[in-house]
Amino acid sequence: MEGIDRPALAAVIPRENGHFILIDAGANPDAKAEHLVHNAILGSHYCRVVLGVAAPRVGLLTIGTEEGKGNALISEAHDQLKKIGSLLNYSGPIEGFQVFEDHVDIVVCDGFVGNICLKSWESLAGFVSAILKNELRAGPLRMIGAAFSRGAFRALKKRINPERYGGAPLLGLKGDIVKAHGSSNRHAIKSAIHAANEILKADMNHRIEADIARANELLHQPVV
Repeated sequence: MEGIDRPALAAVIPRENGHFILIDAGANPDAKAEHLVHNAILGSHYCRVVLGVAAPRVGLLTIGTEEGKGNALISEAHDQLKKIGSLLNYSGPIEGFQVFEDHVDIVVCDGFVGNICLKSWESLAGFVSAILKNELRAGPLRMIGAAFSRGAFRALKKRINPERYGGAPLLGLKGDIVKAHGSSNRHAIKSAIHAANEILKADMNHRIEADIARANELLHQPVV
């Protein structure tokens, strides 16, 4: 897409009171600050389409929320995100423990960090599920308690089910591409097709192009 150097993968992740967009989830591991700014714009548009959030809150993932905390990439991206504040609802830097709180709707990072986060969370979810299953089968009383709690477990499984948003769009390209997981079943593929349809219906790419052009103008304005 004109004005964008690198595309980004946007993954929908469950959190407190809903879901958030993780971008980039692995497409561009060697990002520059301007790429992270573009990720924020891409993620904002996708969040409006797939999650229905009118003014999504954007957070920049780092190791501390104080000014200047983080590496050079984060510091530069933070300054640039503030510079284009009229185009985004930028909430500032966020730390890892805030990701699953109802704090922001888009978590922006480079593809290296994002892919590690995504796979770590998937692994942790499987680990906790396996432990819980083993513990609930450890004795007759626990099995009886598990039977009474079956409704709660089903609701939890439905809420964190990745099949609900079965594909991650590769945003920033002229066309519409949705990448599905290698282990996707028919429900996940159906969800991915639904997401692609929503992107087309919302004319998302043309809206992205307009905001990217304006952001690049603001970022490249000479300092007076």
